[in-house]
Amino acid sequence: MRFGVNYVPSQTWWYLWSDWNLAGVRRDLADIAALGMDHIRIQLLWPEFQPNERATSAQNIERLVKLLDEADRHGLDVEVTVLDGQLSGFLFVPAFLIDNTDGHIHNFITDPELIATQRRLFAALARRIGSHPRFLGFDISNEVYWLTQPLHVPFTPAQGDRWMEALLAECERVAPGRFHVNGVDKWPYETDQPNQFTRRALTRAGSASAIHPWAGFGPVFQKYGPLATPATHYAEFYVQYMQAFSEHGDRTIWIEEDGCSKQWVTESLIPRWAEASIRNAASCDHLFGITWWCSHDVNRRYTGFNTLEYDLGLYTNDRRLKPLGRTIRELISEFDRTPPAVIARPTALVIDANMGSDRIHPHFSDLVDRGLRPQIVLSERTTDEAYLAGRGITTLVRLDDRDRPSPKPSPPGA
Repeated sequence: MRFGVNYVPSQTWWYLWSDWNLAGVRRDLADIAALGMDHIRIQLLWPEFQPNERATSAQNIERLVKLLDEADRHGLDVEVTVLDGQLSGFLFVPAFLIDNTDGHIHNFITDPELIATQRRLFAALARRIGSHPRFLGFDISNEVYWLTQPLHVPFTPAQGDRWMEALLAECERVAPGRFHVNGVDKWPYETDQPNQFTRRALTRAGSASAIHPWAGFGPVFQKYGPLATPATHYAEFYVQYMQAFSEHGDRTIWIEEDGCSKQWVTESLIPRWAEASIRNAASCDHLFGITWWCSHDVNRRYTGFNTLEYDLGLYTNDRRLKPLGRTIRELISEFDRTPPAVIARPTALVIDANMGSDRIHPHFSDLVDRGLRPQIVLSERTTDEAYLAGRGITTLVRLDDRDRPSPKPSPPGA
């Protein structure tokens, strides 16, 4: 299992692209390498790299190359997240998306000309970094709906699927054989109805299916406590839930972001939750790896971020390692010596395809509390004996066949 971190530059955040600080990057990557990480995920800002429909920024692409060169010196692969119009609560809108007559935002999910514009950016990036030894792949966008939703850019799940599949195919065309994904959080999975993308498309498009579990946005921590089963098995649950929608139940899944703020959890408990969560997720088959959010706290000279954004790092802003960072460093060292074992999961919880993850999570947690570590399977697949055998499933548990107590909260003080 691979372990990495979402890199947040300690000095200039991702304003780095216009306020370049190579010495700061070099120090930050040394911090990350010292934890034993093998990869980072980085964020471009869309208007910084594509200021015009027909132009990309040669300067910033060269700075990206320099960052990859530094990553190479520290043994770190780099996943490059490209169409970042939303990041850490701020919106970064390319000027060419804004109609100058009434200010509305053109629909870059459905407009063929704007999709062609996006393809030009990926092609320009691939020409410079596509063969770089540390280029892991493209993440097409960071949670793209948190840009489209506030800007009132509507699209149906079917349109979202077409956009995603076309861009991921373009990534494979311009940078073949690399690890290309769509960086989504859990929002498309939570509700019963399809939301922005369909679950089946998310579990077939690209090289892997990304997920950002974020129990603090659940609000799982707030409801159950950080050390209760629903919280410590939350990332594991999402790996199993997503797998149910993949064709053969063997989809590669990447926990591309996970983290915790002291705004949600007593700070002393964060390392305990993180260790339990990582160990539980690491027990899943077909897991590419875990990429923590994030490397360094946001520099407080920058105002306007959500309060929790300033304390998510493994390092403080002045590059002091936190207890959470030490815990993760020790886990990585342990996993390097003794890779975590994948556990057998002969029991599967049966769900209907229209059941969102919010509805299923308590039932999964109940089974864990009963001593089971279940898989999840769609009801439509329960008569396919070859499929069940391929996933090692011998026992099916149906929601209407069982007494379902609520998950137990943490004991007082936990």
